[in-house]
Amino acid sequence: MHCAPKFVYSPDPKEDVKFWMKNLSYQKSFRYEYELNTAYARISAKGDCIIGRAEYIKGTWDYGDTIIDFEYIGINDREWSKKEGRWIESARGEESNIYAQVKRILEFNKFELLSENDKFLFRSNATLPFLAPDRWREMIGYIEISRKTYLPEMLWVGLPDSSVYWRLKIDDYNHNRIITPPYIDIKNYEIKPDSSINQKQAVKKIKNRLKLLKLNWRLNKEGSKIILRVPGEYNIHDIRDLLAPGITTIYHVARNSNEASRISYLKGNVNQTIYLKDIKYDYGIIKSTNLSFDAFSRPYITIKLKKKIEPAEEIAIEIDSVLIATARLDKDKKMDKIIIYPDMEYLEILKYKAFMSQPLFKMEILPATKGSD
Repeated sequence: MHCAPKFVYSPDPKEDVKFWMKNLSYQKSFRYEYELNTAYARISAKGDCIIGRAEYIKGTWDYGDTIIDFEYIGINDREWSKKEGRWIESARGEESNIYAQVKRILEFNKFELLSENDKFLFRSNATLPFLAPDRWREMIGYIEISRKTYLPEMLWVGLPDSSVYWRLKIDDYNHNRIITPPYIDIKNYEIKPDSSINQKQAVKKIKNRLKLLKLNWRLNKEGSKIILRVPGEYNIHDIRDLLAPGITTIYHVARNSNEASRISYLKGNVNQTIYLKDIKYDYGIIKSTNLSFDAFSRPYITIKLKKKIEPAEEIAIEIDSVLIATARLDKDKKMDKIIIYPDMEYLEILKYKAFMSQPLFKMEILPATKGSD
């Protein structure tokens, strides 16, 4: 069993609320009940969300004298809506992307603590102008935060008299969910490793990367070719991103530019400068990795090493020339385990975790020729 890092935590709602809002974006998935009430109609629905990838939502439009059922599936940038018993595919809109609405609401940054009894209740300055275009300046928002997980359980935005409002109840965070298109669409791609790479070993490593990414893509060697079959909602850019080499380097962090041999930026953000020393370890030192959530619902990666590394106040993890995270270590003793908290969505963290566990090699990925089907 993998044990989570232990922390002594005394929540300070007024100070911690902004982190609690942001922490929603780090989660893997959630289930929700959605309600929207305007002067003309009411929506009532339930759905599932895989953050950063997919949603399924089903419900009704109630116009008073007419009730219309609806059902949407949204995956990446595509959407399927059910009309008269048939699924219609189109570019993805907000009908199948409630999470996009949630992110917009959480971007408002004024939170007033109203209560901290069973839950933390905040009032916010959130607005949704489409609810009442002529009165949107009057709108207010409310957010309930769980005392157990420190995650939002309810978001509400509307007019003070509740004549129009948007409400989302969230629960069942981080359970494994499967959201698929309504019909099967498979695309074939040919993978061409460098001629110096043994094809049999290449297939083995790629399959292991796919397993770590939790992708049930099919990979087979067909004659002299390696053929990858993927669901149609993934495009070639997705595939090239997920099958990138993923070469990990571990640096000691310098205290200032005078001690550094190189300057880098955390996730490419020029406002987060990191000074790197010469001392480093390559991906060969990594024994295994594990992705978990701690007691405060924050995802973290545990990197187990094949040998202990020298003491250091701080290290930085770089993958394919992108600095993804830093971590404080014990400066007085060697360590054979590193814990990092990458500041990114869960699926991106899962990707980098898979990169660290299974680095690959440069390869060319092309749509398969007809003869490869």
